[in-house]
Amino acid sequence: MMIIDPKFMIGEIVYLVTDEEQLKRIVTGYLIRSGNLIEYLLSHGSNGFVYAVDIEITKVKMFI
Repeated sequence: MMIIDPKFMIGEIVYLVTDEEQLKRIVTGYLIRSGNLIEYLLSHGSNGFVYAVDIEITKVKMFI
């Protein structure tokens, strides 16, 4: 059995490191790839989402 230990939890508010607008995104799911790579499904608004890996995500805004 594989144990998944995500850095970000479902329901947590996060930001994309490279997003100049620093839109709030909510972790709404995970996608497990080969090699135990976790991709996070990040949602914002009613129809916007993106998959990102943990190095692309932060819990704090990067720009002011």
